[in-house]
Amino acid sequence: MSSYARPDLCPDCGAVLPQDPVSCPRCGLPLRDPLADELLATLRRADELLGRLRASAVPGAPAAGPGPAPEPAPASRRRGLSQATVPQLLLALGAACLLVAAVVFLAVAWSSLGVAGRTAVLLVLTLSAGGGSLLLRRHDLATAAEAVAAVALGLVVLDVLGAAESGWVPEPGSAGSGVVLGSALAAAGLALSALHLLLARARPVVPQLVPAPALLVVAGAMAALVDDGAGGGAGAWVGGVLGSGVLVLLGARLRLTVLRAAAAVGGVLAWWVLLAVSVVDTTDDLSLRGLWAEGGATWLLVAVLALLPLLAGDVRRHRAAVVPAVVALALVSLVVVMPALDEGADAVLVATGAVVAAWSLVALALVLGPPRLPVRARVVPVGAALAFAAPVLGPVLSMHTAALDALLSVGDPYSASVGVRLHGLGTAWDPLLLVPAVLALALLALVVLALVAPREPWRRAGVTVTGLAVVVSVLASAALLDAPLAALVVPVALVSGATVALAPRSAAGVGLAVAALTALLALPSAALAAVTAGLLTLALGSRVVRAGGAAATEVWAALPVALVAALWALGSVVGLDVAQRGAATLVVVGGLALLVRRADVDVATVLVAPWPAVAGVLAADDLSVSLSLHLTLVGALLVARALTDARRRRVAWAGGLLLAAATWVQLADIGVEAPEPYTAPSALALLVVGLLALRRTPGRGSVETLLPGLLLAVVPSLLWVLAQDPVSWRALLLGTGCLVLVLGGTRLGWQAPLLVGGVAGALVVLRELAPYAAATPQWVLLAAAGALLLVVGITWERRVRDLRVAGGYLARLR
Repeated sequence: MSSYARPDLCPDCGAVLPQDPVSCPRCGLPLRDPLADELLATLRRADELLGRLRASAVPGAPAAGPGPAPEPAPASRRRGLSQATVPQLLLALGAACLLVAAVVFLAVAWSSLGVAGRTAVLLVLTLSAGGGSLLLRRHDLATAAEAVAAVALGLVVLDVLGAAESGWVPEPGSAGSGVVLGSALAAAGLALSALHLLLARARPVVPQLVPAPALLVVAGAMAALVDDGAGGGAGAWVGGVLGSGVLVLLGARLRLTVLRAAAAVGGVLAWWVLLAVSVVDTTDDLSLRGLWAEGGATWLLVAVLALLPLLAGDVRRHRAAVVPAVVALALVSLVVVMPALDEGADAVLVATGAVVAAWSLVALALVLGPPRLPVRARVVPVGAALAFAAPVLGPVLSMHTAALDALLSVGDPYSASVGVRLHGLGTAWDPLLLVPAVLALALLALVVLALVAPREPWRRAGVTVTGLAVVVSVLASAALLDAPLAALVVPVALVSGATVALAPRSAAGVGLAVAALTALLALPSAALAAVTAGLLTLALGSRVVRAGGAAATEVWAALPVALVAALWALGSVVGLDVAQRGAATLVVVGGLALLVRRADVDVATVLVAPWPAVAGVLAADDLSVSLSLHLTLVGALLVARALTDARRRRVAWAGGLLLAAATWVQLADIGVEAPEPYTAPSALALLVVGLLALRRTPGRGSVETLLPGLLLAVVPSLLWVLAQDPVSWRALLLGTGCLVLVLGGTRLGWQAPLLVGGVAGALVVLRELAPYAAATPQWVLLAAAGALLLVVGITWERRVRDLRVAGGYLARLR
């Protein structure tokens, strides 16, 4: 049954449309115009009338009502990569590989080519890539055309670098080279966009993205080239702003939406740079006479005038009114702040912090004022405060970083006494100014939150976060004043521990995070680390006892971690040897997991228990004995966990393997070299048991019954081949066995031998191939991979295009 309304086909030429099209790729018909929506509605009305007409031709059939046409049934949800995504990934990888191959090739072959050869190679590659992009776009291969266009633009960069190497343009890294490079990229992007528009009636994305950033490169290079201390750099950025405006107008004229958006973003960036440069130019004389009577603030006024072209366009009135108002307030505040620049860092921080606090208070008064006040009146002071937030945020972050550095540089773990003091490197600002600066920023954050998220839960969360920020700033200020470490970590540990033990779940989570951070900061002192970790362990235990099984998952999961930290620090305080400490900690934490028998405790124990065991093994005098002891302890704990809980029966396999590993450590200690005589009998026994179980119960999987025996039979020999004996009879027999496993698994339909044989065989093959693969030139591999990916991507996209065309043709058949 035919349909006039086809959103997937162009209503003019019938071409198949891509997803979310801006215009038809074949005829250029605009599809986001209001007239296009009206046309689609008209065609849907035609489908409705046609359905009613058909219904009236069938005797007894009810006439269709005047309601809208029925919606098509929702398609089943697709899984995995779509047909359109695969060629995009292939083409992107192919383009990247070709560019890297070109760079490597030129780096290798540049010295052997003459000037003519270099020029010919670069020009042929660039023109071929540009022509290939046009040819692919004319054949409706949009993604391939975008990828090849990216390659062409990358080759333009190589052209400029080659010209610089030949001495035709300034040398790379100079301002003149930046001007040439930016100009070439901008011209190439505009030329490719124009050629696609004229010859292929298409608007590619990649060439439209290049001119705007290239213009910024030209502006920056010109600023470095002509800057003579008299405002030449600011003049270059004025040109960047005006050039971006020209690109915006050009994009609007030619309906190049991407070019217009990129140029608008580039213009905004150029204007901000212009503003920064103009501010720097005013620092020669910061007095009121120097700023206004002698013209020191001239470039600030030019920055405001350069902003006006960016505000032109179809924007709503309140947006156009807010931006100039914010700029005016910011510039007025800037002139007020500038005289403080000669008075030192503290004066600048005080002045900018006062500006942020003042405008935040004004905004807060407007937020709490009459509800009929326009929104733009509340946004303007917030914008002015945000403009000066960065000069306050920078010192705040710097002082917090210095405080954190002071905390982290106290000493190595467990190397200092309980009375150790902090010694920071110091900052350019007085630490006493940190808390007022954070209060000013917190006030601004609360005002912004009240504007963008006026709901009560968000306000409560914002107040909580800002309160934490103020507390952290108080601690950071104390750290910068060389306070004792205990004066910082012990009170925080007490408060956070009480929060974990008594507060609701949301607040307890925050307290748990703070307590964990406090325990980390207390590591330089073993006594302080034991106190903080012990307090956290007691708090978690108290919450678990009070809540029982209803305790949160994060509480149960944090309990083994805190217990390990407390035991390890306590062992250091009492002078327990590291090897003995690791075994004792392992036994205690494993016993906790055996008593509690919870999944979250099991996971946390598995993640944290190996570390003290590894430390104990590494610190032991007899490494093999200590390793065998710890493997035996872990294996015994795992087996005991499996025997005490029916849900953990499979853990016994891991425990058995660890116990076997402990035996192997002892065997290695007495000089055993060949693994097969010791593993083959056990592997054969496991395989026989697995085959019997599989025969008795055919419904059981081969992974469950055969995988342990296969791993025990293959893995020891595989490790020996990979590590020591890649070319030997053992490797040959292992490869043959892997082949037999793959063929047998394929023939019998068993997954376990197929998986083990395939993985082990692939590792053996790669081990044999490694010495020869390293001798192949890397640029050859990259070029081959890039060409292959491009061919596969183009073929894939062509087939997807042909499938869509065939589907559209069949859908139009009556």
